[in-house]
Amino acid sequence: CFLYLAHFPEDSEIVLTDLFHYWAAEEIYDGSTIEDSGENYLEELVRRNLVIADKNYLSRRLEHFHMHDMMREVCLSKAKEENFLQIIKVPTSTSTINAQSPSRSRRLTIRSGKAFHILGHKYNKKVRSLIVLGLEEDFWIQSASVFQNLPLLRVLDLTEVKFKGGKLPSSIGGLIHLRFLSLYDAGVSHLPSSIGNLKLLLYLNLSVAIEEPVHVPNVLKEMLELRNLFLPLFMHDKTKLELCDLVNLEYLWGFSTQYSSVTDLLRMTKLRSLSVSLRERCTFETLSSSLRELRNLETLHLNF
Repeated sequence: CFLYLAHFPEDSEIVLTDLFHYWAAEEIYDGSTIEDSGENYLEELVRRNLVIADKNYLSRRLEHFHMHDMMREVCLSKAKEENFLQIIKVPTSTSTINAQSPSRSRRLTIRSGKAFHILGHKYNKKVRSLIVLGLEEDFWIQSASVFQNLPLLRVLDLTEVKFKGGKLPSSIGGLIHLRFLSLYDAGVSHLPSSIGNLKLLLYLNLSVAIEEPVHVPNVLKEMLELRNLFLPLFMHDKTKLELCDLVNLEYLWGFSTQYSSVTDLLRMTKLRSLSVSLRERCTFETLSSSLRELRNLETLHLNF
């Protein structure tokens, strides 16, 4: 758990939900809910004075945390020593490229478009985690080779990454071992139907940056292991998503009665947090009827 914190840049704001799902995707998970499991591990790190965390005054849940500079250096040093993680920054020459090319590390953090491009031309079946942070604003992914060359990925975080033409490559469907996929604030307006092959996903964030309607095929229903699902704010008018079988969901954000049936919520009895946009003549009474079995629900956001 501690070495995983080496992924994040100094002074970065670490989203706990993402971190807990990174851990769960790599089977750092105690069998309870993913959030409870993550909080247990994080509280142990706090108890050992490895990190400093703050709790929400009302909920008493952990909200964010940080490390002392000295402890961060220890974390980075230990991660490097054990080949736990490799951070690939901006290569300045061929020798630098070769030196930074991934070898034994199973976890990679990419911090430049050029490094991402290089990674896309190297087959590496060892890599389990790829987290992309801080790519240049003018960098666009034009090739799908990076997905084809990392076949055993479990974690893929493409936050703020832009794709040429707004299309997520269909080769994403080949990453059948994925447990975590984030397209948060990514430049994506079209999702391929092959995304339905990702049946082991625990976490899927489709809160893309595109303000135009997003094409979302009706394949999310295949992802029966999902615990967290974030849907796009805008989807094509003809979009109809069948979500009733996603009974393991604990967090569902962006659910809209325009694109899904409110009765899909009836079987999601494990939901703890839910965001709903009421559209298409769905009344508050109809919604209330669909929520009656959600006894674990802690947070409900309604948009009219």
